[in-house]
Amino acid sequence: MAALLSAPPAQRRSRTATSSERRRDRIWVMALAVVLGVEILYFSIAVSGFFGGGSGLLSLTEQFLDVGVIALGEAAVILAGEIDLSAGTMSSLSGITMAVLWRQGMEIWVAVLVALAISGAIGLLNGLIITVFKVDSLLVTLASQFILGAVATALGGGSPPYGFPGSFVSIAGTGTVGPVPDQLIVFAVLAAGVAIAIGRTRMGRSLALIGYNRPAARWSGIRVDRTVVGAFVASAFMAGISGILVSGLYNAARNDIGDSLLLPAITVVVLGGVDIFGGRGRISGVIIATFVLGFLTEGMLVAGDSSLSATMVTGILLIVCLVFKIGLERRGGSDVLGAVRRRAERLRHLGPGAGAPPAVGDELP
Repeated sequence: MAALLSAPPAQRRSRTATSSERRRDRIWVMALAVVLGVEILYFSIAVSGFFGGGSGLLSLTEQFLDVGVIALGEAAVILAGEIDLSAGTMSSLSGITMAVLWRQGMEIWVAVLVALAISGAIGLLNGLIITVFKVDSLLVTLASQFILGAVATALGGGSPPYGFPGSFVSIAGTGTVGPVPDQLIVFAVLAAGVAIAIGRTRMGRSLALIGYNRPAARWSGIRVDRTVVGAFVASAFMAGISGILVSGLYNAARNDIGDSLLLPAITVVVLGGVDIFGGRGRISGVIIATFVLGFLTEGMLVAGDSSLSATMVTGILLIVCLVFKIGLERRGGSDVLGAVRRRAERLRHLGPGAGAPPAVGDELP
């Protein structure tokens, strides 16, 4: 609070303009929902077999919900102003660990619990290294990414396990409840839990304040280090769940199964409106962004485009989102939106010819 009062007036106003920030966040989420609707409509009309009477659309979700699960955990870390680059290889390690334990005689669901416990423990270790030794999370999780990838490769060996029990494959993989895939139900439960935890609990508010202003969070009595460690545990745990779901979907565990999940997951978080520098964001946006990016990728694949093209589009989308959001923040999002509305009203009132370029010295309202 002392830092806020001692800051220059302009900086003080920017730090307290929470109502306009929340308004921009709501507009962003609503825009994502519109984009999702337009996207589904376009692919349903333009790409044969995409919609499939609705059941085809639902079945496509199995191909990208693993990314959404990782994004839910990654969102908590990014909200706190950190990042977890080990989530993809954590997913691989979780699936491999579960499969190896099952092949050695452990009951499949016990193996799942052990794999998730190991994932959470690794997240705990990452968080402790970051908070106790004050090492940047990017460096710590980058190192973890290499270590976990090597361990997963060693555990999997030349012939990773496959052919899991039918009960596991049905629940974690290809099973359905009516036309709704079991994975979609699992994702809905996880998304609801994370949304409540981030939006309605003390921990969620603490994460946002830590990412927004860490010294102020510490002065307000928030246990910053403990909260950050909790975010990394949650991220690792969600990555572990993602690895279980991927293994169930393909009925096999592979050591490279999570390599392609990290970039889309971070893209989903940023596209969903979570500030890449922390402090702001809505889980509802991340949930919608999961389907926006997922249906975009699957629509391209169904249309005959290569997976490399889909990956390239993901990277482009990440850059565009970052540039657009940062530019919007620098200009003041509410002012930009107000200018666009006022310009539209002027053009409507002036009628034909109003769109001509302004004379020298004229200003856009």
